[in-house]
Amino acid sequence: MLYLLQTLPGLAALTWREVEQTIRPDTDRPAPRQVGIRGVPARNDLILLDHQGSPRPLLALRTIEDVFVVAARGFKIAPDDRGLRQIHAATRNEEAVKPALDVWRRLNGGKRNGTFRVVTRIVGKHSFQRREFGRAVADAIRDGWPGRWQPIEEEADLEVWATLLEQELIVAIRLSDASLRLRGKIAHLPASLRPALAAAMVMLTHPAEDDIFLDPMAGVGTLLLERAAAGPFTALYGGDISPAAVTAMQANLRGVRGQIEVRRWNATKLPLPDASVTKVAVNLPFGTQIGEGEDLEELYRDVLYQIARVLKPGGRLVTLVADQQLLDRARAHAAPVLRATARHRVLVLGHRATICEHIRVAGAATPPPPPLPPEDDDWE
Repeated sequence: MLYLLQTLPGLAALTWREVEQTIRPDTDRPAPRQVGIRGVPARNDLILLDHQGSPRPLLALRTIEDVFVVAARGFKIAPDDRGLRQIHAATRNEEAVKPALDVWRRLNGGKRNGTFRVVTRIVGKHSFQRREFGRAVADAIRDGWPGRWQPIEEEADLEVWATLLEQELIVAIRLSDASLRLRGKIAHLPASLRPALAAAMVMLTHPAEDDIFLDPMAGVGTLLLERAAAGPFTALYGGDISPAAVTAMQANLRGVRGQIEVRRWNATKLPLPDASVTKVAVNLPFGTQIGEGEDLEELYRDVLYQIARVLKPGGRLVTLVADQQLLDRARAHAAPVLRATARHRVLVLGHRATICEHIRVAGAATPPPPPLPPEDDDWE
């Protein structure tokens, strides 16, 4: 059966890594096979895969935001009115649609009739509008799909996403709902990490049972929640300078079992002993998130110095940062024992960002960072 995984821009390769790590072949089912990766620019990465058996293992993936079963595909779709007829014909193909509906019904109590809505996306230049595209798909569903389906605008029983990528059509039935994107978060604040992105960062720390995991700028605790979901751990430590963030973090982590410590602190002065944690993941503030008059590079220097101090040799650090060069300068200046190993480009709310992997190399403790050079008041 053909499925579609939807994630954030730039995460497709990491999502596929999660698929390979978590959905193993067995005697009755081969491993999922990647059919292709597509993209809706600045919106989503799309992964087409052939998966046998129940879709529930796909719904359990952490680095995704939605799961669909593919009901219809079309190729060489014309950019003019002929394309609308091709879209209608491809969507109405009952031979391809019936197995997809059966998958949806098994997850939704066997419902054979009801309401539906169509979500449309178009990439490329076409003479027809998105509204006309949606109408062609809706007409095909109403007139040709098994059962009796009536279109409505919101809160439909069946949600169909139709994506036209240049000349390729993908019509897919949504199997997930909003809860997959939220992952049980109770409290939110502006600029909070998306859970799928946090899950990708956690995965790159290589979770293990003996993890003493730290997020020094934890916000509402999304990275801590995803580390808890990734498997057993020894301890989780998180803190933030904002009282509102700490309150939200405590609410979000209330149901997590294990040794968890949440505190209000300044990440530039971590109240933790040297070499006391094994893994760190942190969303470093973007330029738009820093108050006027604050120096971002100085903040990065101070935070990285503290991370290098508390991280055991051999420990792993994963950062999310908007300005990778600024991060590299700060690391070279204040925490040279943090060695960069890999980078992954992503989009965060339309802004370019980078997930950076580091290892804390063995050796002498990181020296205190030297003072910044004084400003020249005569500079013009």
